Amino acid sequence: MADENKTPVGTEVSPDERALETMTLTLKNMSDKIEGMEERFKKEFGKDLKAAQEEQDEKVGAIRKQMDALQERLSTPSGAPAEPDDYCGYGEDGVGEFLQEVLAAEVRGQGPSERLIKLQKRQMEQRRLDTLSGSDSGWLLPPKWDLNIMQIPDDGQYIKSLCHVFPAGDPPNAELKMLSLDQTGSKGIHGGVVVYSAKEASNVTATNTAKLKFVSWKPEKVGAYWQVTEETRANASVMVDLMGSRVQGAIAAFEDDKIQTGTGAGEYLGFAGNTAEISVSRVTSNEVNMMDLFNMLARVLARGTYVWMCNRVSMLPQLASLTDGSGQLIWARDARTGLPEGMLMGIPIFFNEISPALGSAGDLRLVNLEYYGIKPGMGASIKSDNTNSNFLPGIETLKVSYYADGKPWLTAPLTLRDGTNTVSPFISLAA
Repeated sequence: MADENKTPVGTEVSPDERALETMTLTLKNMSDKIEGMEERFKKEFGKDLKAAQEEQDEKVGAIRKQMDALQERLSTPSGAPAEPDDYCGYGEDGVGEFLQEVLAAEVRGQGPSERLIKLQKRQMEQRRLDTLSGSDSGWLLPPKWDLNIMQIPDDGQYIKSLCHVFPAGDPPNAELKMLSLDQTGSKGIHGGVVVYSAKEASNVTATNTAKLKFVSWKPEKVGAYWQVTEETRANASVMVDLMGSRVQGAIAAFEDDKIQTGTGAGEYLGFAGNTAEISVSRVTSNEVNMMDLFNMLARVLARGTYVWMCNRVSMLPQLASLTDGSGQLIWARDARTGLPEGMLMGIPIFFNEISPALGSAGDLRLVNLEYYGIKPGMGASIKSDNTNSNFLPGIETLKVSYYADGKPWLTAPLTLRDGTNTVSPFISLAA
């Protein structure tokens, strides 16, 4: 009679199944030996029988535990779906290895690795893309790596951190259109919403009732590149440092520039000089004094969080020398206690490298960037290149591309109820 524990001839057996069969036979042989053991031990060993039985029971118990664990593994269906690997073998912190393989695939002609292709396919599936490929448009990064590039550096002071950033949405590159109350002209800060008493109802006309308008954001492509030597390429940790700090900071600084000065033609539309900005006349040419500050404060839309924005190099000495009517310093009281904690008239000062020099239009601005919206698009992708001129010195290039758009919410200053005076979240000092 055939042994029921043996696997039929010709059947493919997995290593786990073979191990289970071996342990089953071992346990059966041990059981056969145990039969009649008590009489043999009494005859041969006398008083040591109990200790020998306990040792044998311990060995049998250990084998049974192994069999139970193996049986549990074998009982799991082989086709059961595994947990998805978002990093496809690179690991959560494997961005350095990823960059090395991008360079190897596109610069050195080695072709993409298996995990690079797998990662690309997974990211395309998650983003519902079917036309992007590594050789054409770059290799998409997992969300965490993408965020490490696009987020505001913790130790930096960047304008973007003050703006309203929308979710990317799905699909991320689609244009975002939002309905907004038309608050321009005589419609006022409440967007033409008219409140009236019953006796005045006959005077309400269509010209002063609420109207709607569209404000839209369409993400445009933005690119940044940096060069690495062959030696740098071989060091994954250095590659990560380059992308995580230098590239991150460069992109944040570039976006700060466009948030303030962008033309809106294939790039952000900046708030500087925008149609919603109010320019306040300067009291004295080439300087900033107390009346300038008061005049600017008088024109702000009185809600939200404001910041002063100016160039540190030319504006800091000017602010430090501000005096009151009697000639007393009002910001920096003396040279012993140092400068104030970055506040001017109770409002934070945001020093930056983009604002114009002292005496130029917009050298000092008072803004509420909650009224500036940024719409991110498709996440970042990485490409590599190595032109003929870079081949001999061993220089290789990495380029990161992403999509985004930004612009102010408003298109014009808002008129107050008096029908004459206007306010805005964007106030600048004229030349």
